[in-house]
Amino acid sequence: MRIEERKSKKAKKGVTYRVKVDYVDEYGIKCTYSKSGFSSKAKAREHGTEMEYKLKNGLIKKESTKTLGECFLEVMELEKDKLARNTIISYFSQYTYHIVPSGIASMPISKVNYSVLQKFFNEQDSASSLDVQKTIIKKAFKHAIRLGIVTFDPTSVLIMPKYDPKRKTEVITVDDLRAMAANISASSAMIEYSYIIGMYCGYYLGLRISEILALEKSDFDFEANTVFISKKVESNRLKKKESYVTDRLKTKKSRAVLPIPKELKYMLLKWFDYNPFDFVCSDQNGDIVSGAAFRSALKKAAKKIGIDFHPHCLRHSYVTCIVQSGTDIKTASELARHTNIQTTLNIYTHSNIEAKQDAVSHAFDSKCPNFVPNPKYLN
Repeated sequence: MRIEERKSKKAKKGVTYRVKVDYVDEYGIKCTYSKSGFSSKAKAREHGTEMEYKLKNGLIKKESTKTLGECFLEVMELEKDKLARNTIISYFSQYTYHIVPSGIASMPISKVNYSVLQKFFNEQDSASSLDVQKTIIKKAFKHAIRLGIVTFDPTSVLIMPKYDPKRKTEVITVDDLRAMAANISASSAMIEYSYIIGMYCGYYLGLRISEILALEKSDFDFEANTVFISKKVESNRLKKKESYVTDRLKTKKSRAVLPIPKELKYMLLKWFDYNPFDFVCSDQNGDIVSGAAFRSALKKAAKKIGIDFHPHCLRHSYVTCIVQSGTDIKTASELARHTNIQTTLNIYTHSNIEAKQDAVSHAFDSKCPNFVPNPKYLN
């Protein structure tokens, strides 16, 4: 604590006193508290002693001006080695094109309350990006809570808008799969066959496109009838020659040993005899096939048979087949490699309702006469 004498024409004695207290704030930053205008050293010292105690014991916290955007960027810097590349790209895309233009990124995070966030989400017109935007804001608040800037995360009480899905998720049948295979075309026979094999791997193993493209022959054990999923291809926003294989999968659950169905096994055995390269899906030079071209080829083939294909169709079809076969939810969740069993339960519920509808329709609709007279009391 320091007390300084200052000249003042307005003071009776011609001087006033200023007290200064050095301390370290809750962020570990060295700060100095200062207050002037005391008429005597005694009063300045009395106030200084009181403030010194409060500041050094955390009884007074300086209100932070750190913005929501700053908190988000700081937490991304801390977590960049823990997150998958595609996840980081997704976060920054939503942050740049939705959160920043709204103005909330530049607001002090201590001022961003429930009302501000609820208004922001109510004005969004795309259901697909809401969850990502909420995750971004939640991360910012979690970081701010750790720093002691705020004590509450308002995202926990938000009422998220509900939108009718623009497109129902397609479940592909085995017949659809074979029809698509007959309609796939590519610049060379090697790439065309790779697309077909990759599609079958996605359908029978429930793999994501990035995981399909990273498959190598050495990942398969045909004696044990298993495949080890341990890597994926990073290609988002990259040119084909810049794509690379990484062992950083989407979640810890993504790394797993999966059983191989018989039809896929026999197909792969023949394919491995034909394909001289290590990658299961490769071009004529043995390099990884383009993820964008692979998706495009499947989408075009599906369109020819009346299916609106999207990259998650193969995985969703796999999970749906598993749950509809009567597999218990825990096993189904492990096969699907879902981090949260609720994800599997949602698919199970959807599949179960369809099965019940089919059962009721089969039991009653086929026996229903073309004309059923209405009872008088319904007329």
